[in-house]
Amino acid sequence: MSNATPEPQGLADDDPSVLLAESRLRMLRRLAEIGMELAERTLNTHAAPAKGQDPADAFARLSRAIRLTLTLEAKTDEALRDLKAGVVRRRKKEKKRAARRHEAAAAKEAQEREVKVRELVAEAAEAEIPDVYEFAQRYHALRERLDEDSAYKDLSQRPLREIVERLCKDLMINPDWSRWDGEGWIKEEGAPKRTRYSIFNQPSAAPLLDDEDDSDESQAEPRPGPPQNGHRLE
Repeated sequence: MSNATPEPQGLADDDPSVLLAESRLRMLRRLAEIGMELAERTLNTHAAPAKGQDPADAFARLSRAIRLTLTLEAKTDEALRDLKAGVVRRRKKEKKRAARRHEAAAAKEAQEREVKVRELVAEAAEAEIPDVYEFAQRYHALRERLDEDSAYKDLSQRPLREIVERLCKDLMINPDWSRWDGEGWIKEEGAPKRTRYSIFNQPSAAPLLDDEDDSDESQAEPRPGPPQNGHRLE
């Protein structure tokens, strides 16, 4: 009778196909045990053979049945191990795919969180700083903090206000926290959609942009570029 070898750890014993194969294997092992019991009883010299039955013939038939059962048991055991190995490989692949999806979702969430934090701090700075060049410098310092400061490496682990408040403190910005609604700054009703640094904030009957030397724009003095994410300086 076949001896079951120890099964490797991590096998998917709860899979329906594995459970069915294991049930069949147990039945074959029980049949082999019954065959051995019958064979031993036939060889027992104290047991009287049935009328007209040759004990040798009966033993030969039992021996053949036992050998076939053991052969089928061995094949079933091998097939079961292959089945389990396949289930494990499939589940490992599914686990890796799930891990990759989780990592991608976490990376996207972290990126969105950083964008929101940057916009909120920039909005607080814009409300406080009247000079466009000073704002540009402060915005550059903000980007530096988010990119290089280890205190802001994982923005998803702390409340939004705590992060914004710490950044404002690091950047020497003192926002009006009465305008904070828990997730951002309260927007003023009817506020213009341009920033405070836009040249178009001043009333003028004439064009405000310098249109001289339109034929050669490369010679024109460049204006300060806007920060990213909609915070235009001009």
